[in-house]
Amino acid sequence: MQDYFGECSETTIKDNVVIVYELLEEMLDNGFPLATESNILKELIRPPTILRSMVNTITGSSNVGETLPTGQLSSIPWRRAGVKYTNNEAYFDVVEEIDGTYNYDPVTKILLWDIGKLNPQKLPNLKGSLSLQSGAPKPEESPSLNIDLKIQQLAISGLKVNRLDMYGEKYKPFKGVKYVTKAGKFQVRT
Repeated sequence: MQDYFGECSETTIKDNVVIVYELLEEMLDNGFPLATESNILKELIRPPTILRSMVNTITGSSNVGETLPTGQLSSIPWRRAGVKYTNNEAYFDVVEEIDGTYNYDPVTKILLWDIGKLNPQKLPNLKGSLSLQSGAPKPEESPSLNIDLKIQQLAISGLKVNRLDMYGEKYKPFKGVKYVTKAGKFQVRT
């Protein structure tokens, strides 16, 4: 009622008794709620205005709309029926987390890790080693890192690195990261 008349008082209801009756008729169907969304009700029964009331008294027409609103034909009342989009696309953000255990051998200076949360019956274990050469410069001075990944119980040839992202403390990518595959030495552009 407040959407239609602003203030809901006894005089407002008496002045607009026809519209109140039409609203109740649209909202209830044999005592059960039918159309309760205010947007749909405004399309079914137009809110009263001074101009509309003058036109209605002269022409003898009513505030009731002549066609059903598009939301009334939909199974979801706040959506229009028959809306078609040019693209059928859905975008999802997928976040994956892998738990791992890390071991560092100070003698060989090799960091070994096992990646967890992989079902051993379905997926092989992925093991990797990261070695920092002895006598290497400080990390700020571009150290040489060797990364070796092994998949146990699986013989695959032609594995390649599709993307390698490395970030420093200030979250800036390192320039000139190099890696070696069976195909040769490559430089990753970051």
